[in-house]
Amino acid sequence: MRKDLHYLKALKTFEVAARLLSFTRAADALFVTQAAVSHQIRQLETHLGLKLFERLVRKVQLTPAGETLLHTLSQAFQSIEQVMDQLQQQARQQHGLTIALTPLFSSRWLVGRLPAFWAAHPEIELKLHHTVQHVDLKREGADLAIRWGQREHWPELMADPLFGTQLTPVCAPGYRMEGRQLCQPTDLAWATLLHEDNHQDWQRWLQHAGCGQLSVRHGPTIDDSNALLMAAIAGQGVALGRLAFIQQELDTGLLRRPFNPTIASQGRYWLVYPPSLAERPALQAFRRFLLDESARMPVHEG
Repeated sequence: MRKDLHYLKALKTFEVAARLLSFTRAADALFVTQAAVSHQIRQLETHLGLKLFERLVRKVQLTPAGETLLHTLSQAFQSIEQVMDQLQQQARQQHGLTIALTPLFSSRWLVGRLPAFWAAHPEIELKLHHTVQHVDLKREGADLAIRWGQREHWPELMADPLFGTQLTPVCAPGYRMEGRQLCQPTDLAWATLLHEDNHQDWQRWLQHAGCGQLSVRHGPTIDDSNALLMAAIAGQGVALGRLAFIQQELDTGLLRRPFNPTIASQGRYWLVYPPSLAERPALQAFRRFLLDESARMPVHEG
């Protein structure tokens, strides 16, 4: 069989020409000339000692031998393509990772650090799946996720702690409340408070700042952290910003901290993944990278 391997190119040329019933269209599909297609077909017919096409006026049609060969080749090439797809899928599983994470974590923490990871692991392909919800990893086709919360929320998953952060009030530099400026925490009684999930963080901060008697009920709830910060930048109210993610806005003056006190977040970021994937080399490499980068996070105090 090996002596006929040099006819593989001619067999592929025949399969395309036979499927399209046109040497011209086959030439276009294969990016060669029509003469090259005709040459390959003649070589194959000479080798087999059989005619594969009937050359008619302005068209060709298959002979019985051509139909038999086309049927066999179609099945063979389809099988080859299926095997290639399976092997590529295996390679993606070994060297690729799909990560479910929030747009905030992605844009304000992870993306800027990824060049260092790619430099160390150019063979690993990362796909970032942005979502503000905790998704089912298997259903969404994700290998792992970076989630905010408490460890006990995901008992079925492996979980590595990354980092928590400090929360502090932030607003646009020109933010005013009915003509008032924010000079002291009690002035928040006249402010629009922007909430991310619930009112608990604002209640904790006000208690920490010595004005727990103030109402935290005034203001909208925005479940997207990025949108929450955009609302604060646009002057729509005062948000509790996570210091780990807003330093650039503070440095450039898009946001300001009207008060110094901070409180620790009640949750933290976690890397979570199914136990069945724990030993995958690509996941282990990304896990080590995240843990190393998290360990370098500055500790904010206030």
